[in-house]
Amino acid sequence: SMQAVPSSMGPEQAVSSYVFPSGAGLWAVPTMSGVNVSGLTMSGVGFSASAPPIRPRQFWLVADAELIVYGATEPDATVTIGGKPIKLNSDGTFRFQMSFQDGNIDYPIMAVAADGVQTRSIHMTFDRETPSRQTNTKDEAVLEWLP
Repeated sequence: SMQAVPSSMGPEQAVSSYVFPSGAGLWAVPTMSGVNVSGLTMSGVGFSASAPPIRPRQFWLVADAELIVYGATEPDATVTIGGKPIKLNSDGTFRFQMSFQDGNIDYPIMAVAADGVQTRSIHMTFDRETPSRQTNTKDEAVLEWLP
């Protein structure tokens, strides 16, 4: 990029500069006492006067899944999920919530009437696969220097 040399400088003085890969650059003028860092500039390649400033930013994402199994039957029935008894609400409804991690969840659900004679059942399976994950919590977020 073109840079102007202040007129107070003699021909024996030169402006040295360095442009970082991001496009930000420093220019310096030698003085009697050594090199004086004189300013910060932007290279003309790919930048305009309205280029956003380079600043530190943190970014994060948390995402997961839960499995909710719910249903209803007669209030005096017995319900099991995977052989484990589930407490029914007074109206016969039930709701079971759990973390849904990668893998297979097998849920046979059975309801048995209070007299033990009648049964109803449903067998559900759930598969979860997470083929890609690039996540971190807010506490794990690190500073990234981006425009």
